[in-house]
Amino acid sequence: MEKVKETLIPKNSLPKMIKIRDLIYFDGPLLSHFETIYNENFLFYWVDTNQDFNRWLIFRTSEVLLDKYIEKKKSLLELMTDENIGNFYKIDIDNDLNHNNLSIIEFKDIPESYLPEKNSFYNFQSINSDDELKYISERQNVGILQAYYNESSKIGKGTIELEILAESLNDFSKINKGIRKAFIVKERANFNKTKSKNSQIKFDEQAVLQASSFHYFGNTSRSFGALFKPTSQQSNFPSLISLEDRYVEFLVKFFQSSSDKDEFTTYIKDVDKTVIDSYKKLLSIIKKSKIQFNLNYQNSTSNFNTSKKISYSLAGDILNNINDLVYDNSRDVYLTGRFTALNLKTGHYTFESVSEEQKLIEISTGYLDSDRREMSWKIKWEKLYNVVITRKEEKKTGHKKIKEIDTLVSFSEIEGQTFNEQN
Repeated sequence: MEKVKETLIPKNSLPKMIKIRDLIYFDGPLLSHFETIYNENFLFYWVDTNQDFNRWLIFRTSEVLLDKYIEKKKSLLELMTDENIGNFYKIDIDNDLNHNNLSIIEFKDIPESYLPEKNSFYNFQSINSDDELKYISERQNVGILQAYYNESSKIGKGTIELEILAESLNDFSKINKGIRKAFIVKERANFNKTKSKNSQIKFDEQAVLQASSFHYFGNTSRSFGALFKPTSQQSNFPSLISLEDRYVEFLVKFFQSSSDKDEFTTYIKDVDKTVIDSYKKLLSIIKKSKIQFNLNYQNSTSNFNTSKKISYSLAGDILNNINDLVYDNSRDVYLTGRFTALNLKTGHYTFESVSEEQKLIEISTGYLDSDRREMSWKIKWEKLYNVVITRKEEKKTGHKKIKEIDTLVSFSEIEGQTFNEQN
């Protein structure tokens, strides 16, 4: 490799970055776009190699310059010679992807063989969003969920109206919370069905909860794109579908099934119907703003992926399907917690579940059945109870709201434990 005049610096001097996409790729990446957590844009440009290292030049750029490069209005050399570029970095990366010999190099000291031609205009087909997400998943070593909008009059390049962002993220969060509850119930039922009668192994609700909860950790080059990864730290294994993969498949199936009224009716049978209200709000935002909402999930290790796109026209069709839904079904809800309100005369109650994980707290309000009403005087405020609640959900044609009726059909005190001890 060429000898360069450089100033070596500590390997942790570069800001933390995530890979967004490869702009030039030929038997491996040659020019790659990275972003920092502060939305700064950097380009990694391959310039040299030997038996030990691949050498890269790293330099700052901007979204404006990147767009002009992609549109062939500026060459790669012009990006490198822009007056606002700042320092150039040089780094040698070995076959194990370890970073070595990080240094600062002035433009005048860059060997001529490292510089692109004057007519180095972009002439490559950019890889698709699935491949972009695969690279991020590989780097993070975990499945990545991406939610993003396409550009519209309401969404510009790299910007989004605050009302759209705040409301849609809130609605998406509520949908995930409701689907997560149904997934935990489903996983527990499967566990109990397959568990040996003599087995002492208990259902690990915390692991399922972490696999179905997400952290926001960055965005992509979309006009607006959010990246999420599961809160769990479980290892991924090649070609083996993970618990996180199974949950995302269950979550995305909610959106996929909603395009067909019969399929959606079957899917939501075991889902808290209040999720539908949040979904309707999200669909209304999509329809009103004339944007397209996209969900995309990639796990490069397990080689699992799933996706769903909802255009504003499809959002209108789904809203019509939901408004036409008619159902009247009941299901049993099992909660552990305490009574916070009780009318001995009418049997009206309020019960609050207790959990170390605040996301799982649930409040049920309704009436005790006739047998429980006669026993209600035994209830103690400081005690914890296991309760069974029959939840009836009904929706009639033309009615926008879902009617939910809770009836408490069983309660049993947890011996020797109080609410204060639990907390």
